[in-house]
Amino acid sequence: MSVDPDASLSCPVCRHPGCRFWRRLEDRFFQVTRETFPLYRCPGCGLRFQRASDIEERIPGFYPPGYWWDPEGDPRGVEGLYREWVLRRDHLRFVLSVAPPGNGRRLLDIGCGSGTFLKLAQEAGFRVQGLEASPGAGKAAEKILPGRVVVGDEEGLIRSGATFDVLTLFHVLEHLPRPLDYLRRIRRLMTENGGLVIQVPDSHSIQAALLGSRWYGLDCPRHIHNFTARALVELLNRAGFRVRRVRHFSLRDNAAALVSSLFPSLDPMSRKVRLLRETKRARSVGLPVREAVYFGLLILAQPLAAAEGSLGRGATVTVYATPES
Repeated sequence: MSVDPDASLSCPVCRHPGCRFWRRLEDRFFQVTRETFPLYRCPGCGLRFQRASDIEERIPGFYPPGYWWDPEGDPRGVEGLYREWVLRRDHLRFVLSVAPPGNGRRLLDIGCGSGTFLKLAQEAGFRVQGLEASPGAGKAAEKILPGRVVVGDEEGLIRSGATFDVLTLFHVLEHLPRPLDYLRRIRRLMTENGGLVIQVPDSHSIQAALLGSRWYGLDCPRHIHNFTARALVELLNRAGFRVRRVRHFSLRDNAAALVSSLFPSLDPMSRKVRLLRETKRARSVGLPVREAVYFGLLILAQPLAAAEGSLGRGATVTVYATPES
C-alpha cells in the first residue's frame, strides 16, 4: 500500500490531528508475510500506530501456529521453570501489591495464554477465570485449570452478567484494533470497587529510541498500537478509568525485549514458530544450548533494564487503574 508522507491522521488515543508517517516495518520476528506496514507517530502522546482499518480483517493471519507458550512442550525445562519463577516475582507480585486477594476476590486474566499466571493467581488466593482468543492456548490452559478458561471474546461473559474484582491484561492492548472501545466494554465486567492491571511495551523507552525498527516491542504487524506511558494514561482516562500506579520495570519483559531485539534468532517464541514451520516440531537437538545462551544474556541484560526503568523509560509500562464513578 502506498503511503503519502505528507498526509496526516488523527491520533486514535489523544485525537491530535497531526500524526505523520514514521516508517515502514517488516515482520522481523515471525515472518508470516513479506509485506511492509506503515506506522504513524503522534506528536502529542507519542503513540506509534498502524491504521487499523487497513489491516483489521487480516489480523488473524498475522499469528502463526505456536504463537503462545505450551508448557507441555517443555515440561520442567529451563524455560518452563524460569517462566513460573519470574511470573511469580513480577506479574503476580505487582497484582498482589495493588489488589490483595482476600474475601474471595475474583480475577479475570484476559489473554491468559496457556494459563501459568492464572495458576499462580489461584495459588495466591484469587478465584480465577481466564479468557483467551486462541483455541490452542485456551486448550493448554484448560488442562492446568479445568473449567476456568473461556475461549473466545468478552461478549459471552458480559451477557452472562459476570463481574470481577481484578482484570489483568498483560501484553494484550497493543494487539487490539480499537483499544478505547475495548476498555469501555470490559469495564462492564468490573465490580464497583474493581481494579484493572495493564502492561504494554513502552515505545518511549530507551531501548526503543536506540534500536528503532529493530526493537522487539514493536512486533509489526501484530502490535497495532505502540503505546507510551502518556498515551496509555490518556487512553485509560478517556475510557473512564483513573490511573493509580505506574511502573516502568518488568523483571520478565524488559531485559527479554533487549535480548530478543539484538539476537532475534535466540528469542524462544520466534524460534519455536520457525521450528514448527520448518520441521513440524517444537523442540530440536540444539535447543538446550540456545536456551542456555539466551538465559545467560537475560541475566547480563537485567542491570541495564533496571537502569532504564529507574529513569522512567523502561521497555514496558504497567499501570493499575480503577473505574471513575
